[in-house]
Amino acid sequence: MLDDPAISDERVAQVLGLYARMAHHVVADPEQWLGLDDEPPEDASIPAKVLDELRDRVFGEETPASPTWEQRPLDERVRWWTRRIGLTAGLAAAVPRVAGALADRIPLQAALGASGAGLAVCAVAREHGVVEAERWVPLLAKVLLDRDLPDRLAADEAAKATDAEAEARLRTVPPHEEEATGLGPAARRGVGTLWRLGRQIWELQSILDERPRGSFLFRAIAQVPVVGVAGGFLDERGGIKRAAKETTQLLEQGGRRSG
Repeated sequence: MLDDPAISDERVAQVLGLYARMAHHVVADPEQWLGLDDEPPEDASIPAKVLDELRDRVFGEETPASPTWEQRPLDERVRWWTRRIGLTAGLAAAVPRVAGALADRIPLQAALGASGAGLAVCAVAREHGVVEAERWVPLLAKVLLDRDLPDRLAADEAAKATDAEAEARLRTVPPHEEEATGLGPAARRGVGTLWRLGRQIWELQSILDERPRGSFLFRAIAQVPVVGVAGGFLDERGGIKRAAKETTQLLEQGGRRSG
Protein backbone atom coordinates (compact mmCIF):
# COMPACT_ATOMS: atom_id res chain seq x y z
CA MET A 1 0.00 0.00 0.00
CA LEU A 2 1.30 3.47 -0.83
CA ASP A 3 1.95 5.92 1.97
CA ASP A 4 -1.08 8.07 2.80
CA PRO A 5 -0.22 11.75 2.26
CA ALA A 6 -3.35 12.73 4.17
CA ILE A 7 -1.58 11.69 7.38
CA SER A 8 1.05 14.36 7.95
CA ASP A 9 4.53 13.77 9.34
CA GLU A 10 3.49 15.77 12.39
CA ARG A 11 0.54 13.48 13.11
CA VAL A 12 2.60 10.34 12.54
CA ALA A 13 5.18 11.68 14.99
CA GLN A 14 2.48 12.47 17.56
CA VAL A 15 0.91 9.01 17.39
CA LEU A 16 4.24 7.19 17.43
CA GLY A 17 5.59 9.51 20.12
CA LEU A 18 2.94 8.42 22.62
CA TYR A 19 3.26 4.82 21.42
CA ALA A 20 7.02 4.97 22.12
CA ARG A 21 6.35 6.27 25.65
CA MET A 22 3.95 3.40 26.25
CA ALA A 23 6.44 0.89 24.84
CA HIS A 24 9.12 2.34 27.13
CA HIS A 25 7.12 1.16 30.15
CA VAL A 26 6.60 -2.29 28.63
CA VAL A 27 10.22 -3.04 27.73
CA ALA A 28 11.37 -1.71 31.10
CA ASP A 29 9.19 -4.28 32.91
CA PRO A 30 8.19 -7.13 30.56
CA GLU A 31 7.10 -9.40 33.39
CA GLN A 32 4.45 -6.90 34.45
CA TRP A 33 3.19 -5.91 31.02
CA LEU A 34 3.82 -9.10 29.02
CA GLY A 35 3.33 -11.53 31.91
CA LEU A 36 2.79 -15.09 30.77
CA ASP A 37 3.89 -16.84 33.93
CA ASP A 38 0.68 -18.66 34.87
CA GLU A 39 -0.69 -22.04 33.84
CA PRO A 40 -3.58 -21.93 31.33
CA PRO A 41 -6.99 -23.08 32.60
CA GLU A 42 -8.35 -26.47 31.54
CA ASP A 43 -10.69 -24.83 29.03
CA ALA A 44 -7.87 -22.78 27.48
CA SER A 45 -8.01 -22.12 23.76
CA ILE A 46 -5.58 -23.73 21.33
CA PRO A 47 -3.33 -20.63 21.10
CA ALA A 48 -3.08 -20.46 24.89
CA LYS A 49 -2.05 -24.12 25.11
CA VAL A 50 0.52 -23.70 22.36
CA LEU A 51 1.86 -20.64 24.12
CA ASP A 52 2.19 -22.51 27.40
CA GLU A 53 3.93 -25.46 25.74
CA LEU A 54 6.54 -23.20 24.15
CA ARG A 55 7.05 -20.93 27.13
CA ASP A 56 9.69 -22.80 29.12
CA ARG A 57 11.74 -23.66 26.05
CA VAL A 58 11.65 -20.13 24.69
CA PHE A 59 12.11 -17.87 27.69
CA GLY A 60 14.70 -19.62 29.85
CA GLU A 61 15.55 -18.39 33.32
CA GLU A 62 17.36 -15.15 32.50
CA THR A 63 15.25 -12.06 31.82
CA PRO A 64 16.04 -8.33 31.43
CA ALA A 65 15.58 -8.08 35.21
CA SER A 66 18.37 -10.60 35.89
CA PRO A 67 21.65 -9.13 37.20
CA THR A 68 23.60 -11.03 34.53
CA TRP A 69 21.40 -9.91 31.64
CA GLU A 70 23.88 -7.37 30.24
CA GLN A 71 26.58 -10.05 30.16
CA ARG A 72 24.68 -12.04 27.57
CA PRO A 73 25.67 -11.53 23.92
CA LEU A 74 23.65 -8.85 22.15
CA ASP A 75 22.17 -11.26 19.61
CA GLU A 76 20.89 -13.51 22.42
CA ARG A 77 19.21 -10.59 24.15
CA VAL A 78 17.59 -9.48 20.90
CA ARG A 79 16.43 -13.04 20.23
CA TRP A 80 14.87 -13.25 23.71
CA TRP A 81 12.83 -10.11 23.03
CA THR A 82 11.81 -11.29 19.58
CA ARG A 83 10.51 -14.55 20.99
CA ARG A 84 8.83 -13.01 24.01
CA ILE A 85 7.06 -10.32 22.04
CA GLY A 86 6.36 -12.75 19.21
CA LEU A 87 4.48 -15.14 21.47
CA THR A 88 2.38 -12.43 23.09
CA ALA A 89 1.69 -10.44 19.93
CA GLY A 90 1.12 -13.56 17.88
CA LEU A 91 -1.54 -14.69 20.32
CA ALA A 92 -3.18 -11.24 20.50
CA ALA A 93 -3.29 -10.79 16.73
CA ALA A 94 -4.18 -14.38 15.87
CA VAL A 95 -7.18 -14.85 18.16
CA PRO A 96 -9.52 -12.75 15.95
CA ARG A 97 -8.56 -15.02 13.05
CA VAL A 98 -10.93 -17.74 14.24
CA ALA A 99 -13.24 -15.99 11.78
CA GLY A 100 -10.77 -16.65 8.96
CA ALA A 101 -10.71 -14.08 6.15
CA LEU A 102 -13.41 -12.04 7.88
CA ALA A 103 -10.86 -11.03 10.52
CA ASP A 104 -8.97 -8.87 8.05
CA ARG A 105 -12.08 -6.69 7.77
CA ILE A 106 -11.64 -5.71 11.39
CA PRO A 107 -9.67 -2.44 11.37
CA LEU A 108 -7.93 -3.27 14.65
CA GLN A 109 -6.33 -6.39 13.15
CA ALA A 110 -3.49 -4.54 11.40
CA ALA A 111 -2.99 -2.29 14.40
CA LEU A 112 -2.55 -5.32 16.68
CA GLY A 113 0.12 -6.78 14.43
CA ALA A 114 1.85 -3.43 14.10
CA SER A 115 1.87 -2.94 17.86
CA GLY A 116 3.86 -6.16 18.27
CA ALA A 117 6.29 -5.26 15.50
CA GLY A 118 6.68 -1.78 16.98
CA LEU A 119 7.39 -3.18 20.41
CA ALA A 120 10.14 -5.31 18.88
CA VAL A 121 11.63 -2.16 17.30
CA CYS A 122 11.75 -0.44 20.69
CA ALA A 123 13.17 -3.45 22.54
CA VAL A 124 15.90 -4.03 19.96
CA ALA A 125 16.84 -0.35 20.03
CA ARG A 126 17.06 -0.47 23.81
CA GLU A 127 19.42 -3.44 23.72
CA HIS A 128 21.61 -1.50 21.28
CA GLY A 129 21.90 1.31 23.82
CA VAL A 130 19.24 3.59 22.32
CA VAL A 131 17.16 3.99 25.47
CA GLU A 132 15.32 7.30 24.94
CA ALA A 133 11.73 6.91 23.74
CA GLU A 134 11.97 9.95 21.46
CA ARG A 135 14.82 8.31 19.55
CA TRP A 136 12.61 5.30 18.84
CA VAL A 137 10.07 7.37 16.89
CA PRO A 138 12.06 7.70 13.62
CA LEU A 139 12.88 3.98 13.78
CA LEU A 140 9.21 3.10 14.26
CA ALA A 141 8.20 5.30 11.33
CA LYS A 142 10.81 3.74 9.06
CA VAL A 143 10.27 0.08 9.99
CA LEU A 144 6.47 0.13 10.31
CA LEU A 145 5.52 2.72 7.70
CA ASP A 146 8.62 3.14 5.52
CA ARG A 147 8.40 6.85 6.23
CA ASP A 148 11.41 9.05 7.03
CA LEU A 149 10.62 11.50 9.82
CA PRO A 150 12.94 14.45 10.49
CA ASP A 151 14.75 13.76 13.77
CA ARG A 152 13.88 17.17 15.22
CA LEU A 153 10.18 16.77 14.43
CA ALA A 154 10.14 13.29 15.96
CA ALA A 155 11.88 14.50 19.11
CA ASP A 156 9.63 17.55 19.51
CA GLU A 157 6.40 15.58 19.12
CA ALA A 158 7.60 12.73 21.34
CA ALA A 159 8.50 15.23 24.06
CA LYS A 160 4.85 16.32 24.21
CA ALA A 161 3.81 12.85 25.38
CA THR A 162 4.28 12.30 29.11
CA ASP A 163 5.17 9.11 30.95
CA ALA A 164 2.11 9.58 33.15
CA GLU A 165 -0.20 9.70 30.13
CA ALA A 166 1.50 6.67 28.60
CA GLU A 167 1.13 4.59 31.76
CA ALA A 168 -2.48 5.69 32.20
CA ARG A 169 -3.29 4.44 28.69
CA LEU A 170 -1.59 1.13 29.41
CA ARG A 171 -3.66 0.68 32.56
CA THR A 172 -6.99 1.67 31.00
CA VAL A 173 -8.94 -1.52 30.32
CA PRO A 174 -11.94 -1.20 27.95
CA PRO A 175 -14.85 -3.47 29.04
CA HIS A 176 -14.50 -5.86 26.08
CA GLU A 177 -10.93 -6.74 27.07
CA GLU A 178 -12.24 -8.49 30.15
CA GLU A 179 -13.92 -10.94 27.78
CA ALA A 180 -10.62 -12.56 26.68
CA THR A 181 -11.67 -16.01 27.86
CA GLY A 182 -9.52 -19.14 27.80
CA LEU A 183 -6.45 -17.29 29.10
CA GLY A 184 -5.01 -17.05 32.58
CA PRO A 185 -4.61 -13.67 34.33
CA ALA A 186 -0.99 -13.13 33.29
CA ALA A 187 -1.64 -14.08 29.66
CA ARG A 188 -4.65 -11.75 29.56
CA ARG A 189 -2.42 -9.02 30.90
CA GLY A 190 0.07 -9.55 28.08
CA VAL A 191 -2.61 -9.67 25.39
CA GLY A 192 -4.29 -6.60 26.91
CA THR A 193 -1.03 -4.67 26.70
CA LEU A 194 -0.77 -5.41 22.98
CA TRP A 195 -4.43 -4.45 22.45
CA ARG A 196 -3.85 -1.09 24.14
CA LEU A 197 -0.69 -0.46 22.16
CA GLY A 198 -2.67 -1.38 19.06
CA ARG A 199 -5.38 1.13 19.93
CA GLN A 200 -2.76 3.87 20.13
CA ILE A 201 -1.44 3.07 16.67
CA TRP A 202 -4.93 2.44 15.18
CA GLU A 203 -5.15 5.99 13.82
CA LEU A 204 -2.49 5.10 11.25
CA GLN A 205 -4.65 2.26 9.92
CA SER A 206 -4.55 3.42 6.30
CA ILE A 207 -0.78 2.94 6.10
CA LEU A 208 -0.35 -0.05 8.41
CA ASP A 209 -0.22 -2.58 5.58
CA GLU A 210 3.41 -1.49 5.21
CA ARG A 211 4.20 -3.24 8.50
CA PRO A 212 6.53 -6.24 8.34
CA ARG A 213 4.61 -9.52 8.24
CA GLY A 214 5.37 -13.21 7.92
CA SER A 215 5.52 -15.35 4.81
CA PHE A 216 2.82 -15.49 2.12
CA LEU A 217 2.13 -19.13 3.10
CA PHE A 218 1.23 -18.22 6.67
CA ARG A 219 -0.93 -15.32 5.48
CA ALA A 220 -2.76 -17.70 3.15
CA ILE A 221 -3.32 -20.22 5.96
CA ALA A 222 -4.68 -17.38 8.09
CA GLN A 223 -7.61 -17.01 5.66
CA VAL A 224 -8.97 -20.45 6.60
CA PRO A 225 -11.34 -20.54 9.61
CA VAL A 226 -9.90 -22.20 12.77
CA VAL A 227 -6.66 -23.08 10.98
CA GLY A 228 -6.36 -19.30 10.68
CA VAL A 229 -5.49 -19.12 14.37
CA ALA A 230 -2.23 -21.00 13.81
CA GLY A 231 -1.54 -19.25 10.52
CA GLY A 232 -2.11 -15.81 11.99
CA PHE A 233 -0.02 -16.71 15.02
CA LEU A 234 2.96 -17.67 12.83
CA ASP A 235 2.37 -14.77 10.46
CA GLU A 236 2.64 -12.17 13.21
CA ARG A 237 5.69 -13.86 14.77
CA GLY A 238 7.38 -13.77 11.37
CA GLY A 239 6.57 -10.09 11.04
CA ILE A 240 8.08 -9.34 14.43
CA LYS A 241 11.30 -11.13 13.49
CA ARG A 242 11.51 -9.05 10.33
CA ALA A 243 10.94 -5.84 12.27
CA ALA A 244 13.68 -6.77 14.73
CA LYS A 245 16.08 -7.62 11.91
CA GLU A 246 15.44 -4.37 10.05
CA THR A 247 15.86 -2.36 13.26
CA THR A 248 19.21 -4.04 13.90
CA GLN A 249 20.32 -3.23 10.36
CA LEU A 250 19.29 0.41 10.70
CA LEU A 251 21.11 0.79 14.01
CA GLU A 252 24.24 -0.87 12.67
CA GLN A 253 24.15 1.57 9.76
CA GLY A 254 23.94 4.44 12.20
CA GLY A 255 20.35 5.47 11.59
CA ARG A 256 17.51 5.13 9.12
CA ARG A 257 18.14 4.13 5.56
CA SER A 258 17.52 6.89 3.10
CA GLY A 259 14.13 6.63 1.38
